[in-house]
Amino acid sequence: MIQIRQATPQDVPAIQALIQPYMQDFVVDESGLAHFTEQVVMDFIHHPEVHSFVAEQDQSILGVIAYREPAHLLHFFVDHQHQSQGIGKQLWQWVEQHALQQPIQEFTVNSSCAAQEVYRRFGFETVQDVKEAHGLRFIAMKKTYPTTQ
Repeated sequence: MIQIRQATPQDVPAIQALIQPYMQDFVVDESGLAHFTEQVVMDFIHHPEVHSFVAEQDQSILGVIAYREPAHLLHFFVDHQHQSQGIGKQLWQWVEQHALQQPIQEFTVNSSCAAQEVYRRFGFETVQDVKEAHGLRFIAMKKTYPTTQ
């Protein structure tokens, strides 16, 4: 049974290990690596405008997702060995419902090229071609929500 809960400082080493295999998908140089240090992950967990969650099963962290208010996805990773089991979908739905407690018009993400299709399935659309900035290669995407009158 998968449990989703708020990430804690004790989760940082497991989150680091989870992110590591994905680095080749989007990090292009040393400055890109700096976005994923243990300290940066720890800072996210402590930041008042960043909400970080983990998917856990039998005390093992299988996925991590974090967004900055109002609605920009910062981290979204599922353990390679546990992909295609619905963990990412559960994490995304959890975060989306969390963010929608505030009035938002769109959710944004800088997707790796490899994850673009996953985001499309969640209703995101590409807003810009592949871009390299701050040592990372990504595709800007967004999901728009209807405005209620």
